[in-house]
Amino acid sequence: MIRAARIDEIELLQRIERDADGAYAAVGRHDLADGGDAIPSDVAARAIQRGRLWVAEDPGTRAPVGWLFETRSDGEWCIGQVSVAPSHGRRGIGTALLLDSIARAWEEGFTSIVLNTERDVPWNRPWYERHGFRVVAEADWSDDMRVIVAEQDAPGLDWSARVHMRLPRPAGVD
Repeated sequence: MIRAARIDEIELLQRIERDADGAYAAVGRHDLADGGDAIPSDVAARAIQRGRLWVAEDPGTRAPVGWLFETRSDGEWCIGQVSVAPSHGRRGIGTALLLDSIARAWEEGFTSIVLNTERDVPWNRPWYERHGFRVVAEADWSDDMRVIVAEQDAPGLDWSARVHMRLPRPAGVD
């Protein structure tokens, strides 16, 4: 079941992200596998207040086992993060969260969805491509995309290994 996140779940969501990030070590991306960074508590709290942080519950325990954070970027729906607990990986939880977010974007009348992700990690760019997202050429980056690159590059995130992606609203979707 997918539902809105609650304030009292922020620490658990941060733990899920840290645990999920450990998988990056297996593909040689130790820079992303340190387990130190997670969605800041204040960012998570604001997202919850705005209805932009969603969780997938374990049906037995009703505890979150995955989450998706969404925001807006230059008038586009923006997926900021998807994290699934490793103990619940490869069960379609991330896909369910993603498809739920896409459906809400179309319901709210957005014409496209954007995100940025790792270009070289199998469960990142290729996964989004399977759901219709395409890499945005640098010449087509929005102003927000350029700001995101600068903000993420400053603390040392290597943007040569990252991409912006976009999913346009399909024709015929109401």
